[in-house]
Amino acid sequence: MTNLQEVSLSPLAALDPQDEVRVVGQYYDDKTAKLVRKYGPGPRIHYHVGYYPTSEPPLRAADATPEDIRSSIRVHQEGLLQYAAKIWGAEHRLSGKVLDVGCGLGGGSLFWAQEYGADVTAVTNAPEHKPVVEAFARECGVDGKVRALVCDANRLTVDDGPYDAAVAIESSGYFNRPQWFERLARVIRPGGSVCIEEVFLTRPRGADVWAEYFYCKPATVQDYAKAAAAAGFELVDEVDATAETAPFWEESAAWTKAVLDSDNGLSAVERRQNRISLLANQAQATEWLAGGLQLGFLRFEKK
Repeated sequence: MTNLQEVSLSPLAALDPQDEVRVVGQYYDDKTAKLVRKYGPGPRIHYHVGYYPTSEPPLRAADATPEDIRSSIRVHQEGLLQYAAKIWGAEHRLSGKVLDVGCGLGGGSLFWAQEYGADVTAVTNAPEHKPVVEAFARECGVDGKVRALVCDANRLTVDDGPYDAAVAIESSGYFNRPQWFERLARVIRPGGSVCIEEVFLTRPRGADVWAEYFYCKPATVQDYAKAAAAAGFELVDEVDATAETAPFWEESAAWTKAVLDSDNGLSAVERRQNRISLLANQAQATEWLAGGLQLGFLRFEKK
């Protein structure tokens, strides 16, 4: 049987752990303005796929403006968090002290704080994101409930624990999973949850497509379960939402194409970056539909 981890072409593959953290942090610092442009203006900005539970077709560049498509993407990204909240029982599992690991620009952290009253520690390894998260929290009136922390997820401390739950929305693919779960075991209370929404591998081609563009090290659900079990966590819930999230890539590609087609004064460098993004989005869509990647929601419970 092919080992999916061995065939991954992640740009992080040849780096030592400290360099990985630096490279990923710089990658996201560099993307800040792009994320705001595509998924903003905020305050709840998300950098993850959207959830499309109905048969309504995604918007296409030929039929909508970039702003129309961006608006639809944002609605469905919020829909993904609403779906996660439902299947994870957020009203009692994510309403206390929550660790949002790999928080991006804080959209999820604000969601848990505003919708469920959680006290959230928003963890990022991108220094430029900390003031952005804090500013958005003030704008939402939850600055007393959301604290941004620049930290390597593999080096979390128990200083302000224990936490009732940890959440990772398409961020866990950047972590050393055994080390991360071992560290979570120190900061999550007994009976607490680790809630993960992630893209999991089912074949080598999917590994290459996902890893090359997003600078991560994806794995299988079985890899997660093994690492979690070694640290004292049990996989108690698994939900596959691959089909319901596939339209995201069509809309994401449509937004990029609409931007390229519009007369918006893009520089030559920006046009090249957008063309690369368009090709990457199309490749993700192909793997999603072909079964090379799986979008899943996992919940682990600390024994």
